[in-house]
Amino acid sequence: MTLRARGSVIALLLVAGVIFVLREGEPVFVPLLVSVLAAYALEPFVAALMRLRMPRGLAVVVLYVIIAASAIGLARIAQTEANGFVDDLPATIRDLRTALAKTSWSGRPGLIERLRRTASEVQATIDAAAVPVAADVKRVSPDSTHFDIRDAVLSAGRTAVAITERLSIIALLTFLLLVTGDFYKRKLAMLAGRRDDRQLTIEVIRTIDRQIERYLVVRFLISVLVGTATGIGLWWVGLAHAAIWGVLAGVLNTLPFIGPTVAVALITCGAFLQFHDIESTAAAAGVSTLVAMLEGNLVSPWLTGRAGELNTVAVFVSVLFWGWMWGIWGLLLAVPIMVSIKAAADHIDGLQPFGEILSR
Repeated sequence: MTLRARGSVIALLLVAGVIFVLREGEPVFVPLLVSVLAAYALEPFVAALMRLRMPRGLAVVVLYVIIAASAIGLARIAQTEANGFVDDLPATIRDLRTALAKTSWSGRPGLIERLRRTASEVQATIDAAAVPVAADVKRVSPDSTHFDIRDAVLSAGRTAVAITERLSIIALLTFLLLVTGDFYKRKLAMLAGRRDDRQLTIEVIRTIDRQIERYLVVRFLISVLVGTATGIGLWWVGLAHAAIWGVLAGVLNTLPFIGPTVAVALITCGAFLQFHDIESTAAAAGVSTLVAMLEGNLVSPWLTGRAGELNTVAVFVSVLFWGWMWGIWGLLLAVPIMVSIKAAADHIDGLQPFGEILSR
């Protein structure tokens, strides 16, 4: 085996090992990276409070109190809306059943009646084609799987506990990163060793700081645009609580690909439960889909690429790769990770060709 082939095999094994460690280390890496990203997002607010002559620790505590109060207020609003929805649900189901069961203008049976007749015809066909059983033979049917509400509740409870545990870890790590400020960045620069390496490390950290801050600002503006456009469009078609639906669309928009799809599906279901007809439901679904398509195909790739200095293909591939690695968390972290990698590659001679591949 030649030296070049041996080096290629070693490099391939090294890449495979890194991917394996990252994938298996998801419980450690994801909370850490999400905490770093959250610290970047909250640092401007901490700086604003510090300009009011607050110590950094007190500013972080005050910011956490404001966030907790806002979360409690939003939870109460959501609870009020959920209670109203549950109270109206029996009447909504009754109206929906009536709308689906009534005959159309041409005299044809309604949707539910047609489905019932179709199911009866299919069952009759199956019974007619069944092999007759002898009189002394007992037919044995497999046990049907029944939905167990207790298992569902226990599973949902375990999922909620796991999510709460991870969010608590992220909140604590973010708090510590905000309180310490630039402490770990200075430590990282000191570990670089020689003065030239230390200066290079400082430049890389500053570039990462600047580009991630720009990305977060752009991501926030895109979410605001999506939420505003969706809310106005749904208000125009007459959907109730259009502002809440807009906020939901803006929040879900932070998750590439999956978030907008979930938002469109939820808005479509909500519109159908309110309007009980296909035309109005299609109008609401069309508005949310149009906003999602414009954001996903025009606005987001252009603004995100400019903010992180990444080309559209690099953004798309990074979202696919990190989504495969870490699921929803990977979708959230994909672009910030690639922004950091590109910032480092632009300052390291051996990695500059890779940085050029990622650049616009």
